[in-house]
Amino acid sequence: MSVSKRLSFSNDDLEITIEDVREVFEKSPVSEDDCIKICLLLEEALLRCQQHFGQDYQFSLQIQKWFGVPKVIIRIKGEAYNPLSDGDFDDDDILPAQVLKGLLNYEQAETVYTYKNGYNEISTYARKAWKPIKIPGGSITIAALLAVVCACASDMLPPELHEAVIHDVAEPLLKTLMGLIVAVTGPFVFISIVNGICLMEDVATFSNVGLRVIRRFFIVMLCMSLFAAGVCQFFFPVVVINGESKLALSELFQLFLGIFPRNFFAPFVEGNILQIVFIAILTGISILTLTNVIPNLKVIVGELNKLVVKMMDIVSKVIYAAIFLNVFKSIAGNSMETILAVWRIVASNYAFCIGFGMLMLMHIVYKYRINVADFLRQGAKVFLVSFSTASNTAAMSINMAFAKERLKIEGKFCDFWLPLSHAMFSPSAAAALVAGVFYTAYEAQLPLSLFSLFVTIILALQLSIATPPVPGGIMAIYAIIFKQLGLPFDSIGMLMVSAVFVLNVSSVMSMLIRDCELMDIASEIGKRGASLKE
Repeated sequence: MSVSKRLSFSNDDLEITIEDVREVFEKSPVSEDDCIKICLLLEEALLRCQQHFGQDYQFSLQIQKWFGVPKVIIRIKGEAYNPLSDGDFDDDDILPAQVLKGLLNYEQAETVYTYKNGYNEISTYARKAWKPIKIPGGSITIAALLAVVCACASDMLPPELHEAVIHDVAEPLLKTLMGLIVAVTGPFVFISIVNGICLMEDVATFSNVGLRVIRRFFIVMLCMSLFAAGVCQFFFPVVVINGESKLALSELFQLFLGIFPRNFFAPFVEGNILQIVFIAILTGISILTLTNVIPNLKVIVGELNKLVVKMMDIVSKVIYAAIFLNVFKSIAGNSMETILAVWRIVASNYAFCIGFGMLMLMHIVYKYRINVADFLRQGAKVFLVSFSTASNTAAMSINMAFAKERLKIEGKFCDFWLPLSHAMFSPSAAAALVAGVFYTAYEAQLPLSLFSLFVTIILALQLSIATPPVPGGIMAIYAIIFKQLGLPFDSIGMLMVSAVFVLNVSSVMSMLIRDCELMDIASEIGKRGASLKE
């Protein structure tokens, strides 16, 4: 598209010019603020030219538009004169110099003056809006792909140098980074659980509704973890039920006793997550009982939660380096057969995520006779946002509206349940941790006893709550659970690679499970009206 006009500096022609410019930029990618600035600036520039050249002097107006990006060019033949300059004007100008400078600053456009071949030229154009390329998995994918390239390149090195790079550089650096991540994860686990309990109004709410909700959270996460264990046993047959692997009651009793810490600080120093969770629950309940005595205590916990999340956000910058080193070490030190075996963990994740999500959906369809097509259609926007961003947090506000308006759940209950569920209800994360243990035990050729399976599920339920809300944050939780079970860290790299392929689907299924559970418990306690009936 291209339009050319010959106009004069008369008031009527100036008005026509500004209208044409406004029309073209209103339909362009620039913001409304930029459009207003462009029109004001060009109007001021043309009025200055009118004063300088006279009303009868002519200029040419050319409007170009290529692929939706507009460009306006005003050409004036004659001596050099810059109407955009702020150095040669007095206080009688319509726009002061400082205002003129402000009008030259845009977000998505630019206006420039040039003089060439006897023509004054004022050009205003929108910058090409480059849309960022969305890569599934984002920075995790980039780190993993870069590690693959570097691992392949390292194979060309002499054997001695190749071994030195893996064992003398990659391994100690990886251990240091993992230590840093795990060190921050302990306080994060503590504050996350305390803050989740503090979301409840008081001890009465915690006793009457909160305990019931949390109990349901753990029941659903337990069911999904057991379902995931059954699926993973098919892909990774590592659980043995005879011989030395039988469930030992003495070990079970020791595990129970191990929940209770020797002192307040020892769990944080030793990285004992079971004890940290116990202290966190005790602290959260204590804060609820002291709310009337110390009214600002919940506010302090909320601010501490923001502080720890910020710390986790800063430390998360090294997670990508840890993923790179982990994948590099896994690929450079293993055969191609081991690397290609990652399809098993991807397939198992799809199987238990989709399978359990469908079971939850079938449960509410049968129990409440809802129209499944209407449910999926009305929740499509929630699931689409969750899939495209691989984040339940990003879809939380949309999900809130869906629950209140479509599922007809009481607003106050949604305001309580949804934030708490995002803090304490992570069935997909719990199942992923169980799957990670199965995969690691299979790759390390280590049998998994019933007692170890029991410990795995208990740890998965607790640690899923504490998964840092940052890309790749589950890597720190893998490190903690592997340390508790005595499993090698070598397979974490492959687990992070597999996460690239399952994260989006896992997020959708997690959101579906969350909405099904919300509908179920809201109906049971009388917080939901009739809707979506067949």
